[in-house]
Amino acid sequence: MAKFLTEEWINLYKEEWNKNEKLKNDLKNFSASIKYYIDGNENEAVFLKVENGVATEAGKADNNSKYDFEMWATYKDWQTLAKGEMGPKAAMLTKKLKFKGSMITAMKYMGPFEESLRMMGKIPTEW
Repeated sequence: MAKFLTEEWINLYKEEWNKNEKLKNDLKNFSASIKYYIDGNENEAVFLKVENGVATEAGKADNNSKYDFEMWATYKDWQTLAKGEMGPKAAMLTKKLKFKGSMITAMKYMGPFEESLRMMGKIPTEW
């Protein structure tokens, strides 16, 4: 078990991402760096780099780097999302999941984006 949104956790998430053939296929034309963090704890952010649908890198985010997308929520809202008690679309619409990046790209890949957030619940997590 890994503590949520730590370097260990994001590497387990990367492994889970790469096991998901449908996700990788649906994102085969998508490449981006994505930063995740708990609201108020941006200094402890982690990131995932995706190249043509494959998660190629994961680790601690660098505050001096620019990321294509950033997502953050309160600890409680991340937990609710990961457990599937709230869907990603509802979380964004109610501003429980905050997002920075190209909304056009996010909308284009909404299905895989939702799948990637639901996948968080598959990681053995210490909350």
